[in-house]
Amino acid sequence: PGQQQQNIFQQPPGMQPPGMQPPVMGMQGVPNPFAPQQQQQGQEPDPKRSKAEAQLVPEAQWKAQHPGGLIVKVLVPLEADNVKHNFNGQTLDIGIEMNDTIKTLKEKLVDHLGGLAGNKQKLQTAKHGVLKDHLTLAYYNFEVGEQVMVGMKERGEHKK
Repeated sequence: PGQQQQNIFQQPPGMQPPGMQPPVMGMQGVPNPFAPQQQQQGQEPDPKRSKAEAQLVPEAQWKAQHPGGLIVKVLVPLEADNVKHNFNGQTLDIGIEMNDTIKTLKEKLVDHLGGLAGNKQKLQTAKHGVLKDHLTLAYYNFEVGEQVMVGMKERGEHKK
């Protein structure tokens, strides 16, 4: 009769009654990892990871430092499916000029790889990944004895 009824409705955990601010996440004294970091004066930001190409000597400078030709070691995988292209696990020593393109190197490999056309070859190195046809050996800072791995280009779902 004269008693006021208490509000026995409880909010589910994490829910606040209308008009109330949510609690601040984290504990006192613990930095919020998502808060913007304040840079102290005189400090430089962390350097971002750079591509391998950013660490290369400029092409013209590399040519001047390494005149003439070089021998590139082409590692051919052992693949039973590609025996007709001489994928027998051999290493080929290919003589080439520093200002030659990757496409020129592929053309030199055609006869060694059972007629496998250059546009079907994929050349890569451990340092640079897949090599682009239009770039020169000087661009990639090739050195005598540089190892290049050859493989078949795979387009779409047609793997052969």
